[in-house]
Amino acid sequence: MQFSESQSKVLAADEARYQALYAQDVQALERMLTEDYAHTHANGHVDDKAGFLASIKAAKYRFVNAERSEQKVRAAGPVFVLNGTTKTTLDVGGEIRVMNNAFVTVWVQKDDGLKLLHWQATKIV
Repeated sequence: MQFSESQSKVLAADEARYQALYAQDVQALERMLTEDYAHTHANGHVDDKAGFLASIKAAKYRFVNAERSEQKVRAAGPVFVLNGTTKTTLDVGGEIRVMNNAFVTVWVQKDDGLKLLHWQATKIV
């Protein structure tokens, strides 16, 4: 699939976010997220920015890998919606778990770059 320059920037920002997740780089993640960020987990639990960053810092779970596919980026002015599927491997207290989810992310173009406003996962059964 051929992506436009702005679509490619969204995909690159999302890849940088995953790299920060793998490295548990809370400072990098903090810079990537809007102040009113919301993270909706596949189980329906919602974290705000502080709660999400605290869970990464506490290493409640560690992202090992995320194979994304079927990614589509749509633009609406300064807002970009990225959706697709992901097979995510997590280390949860030493136990490896693999989750298959559909996802939607909402990115906003700000003066200092793209910022993530929302992440939503839906379990694929």
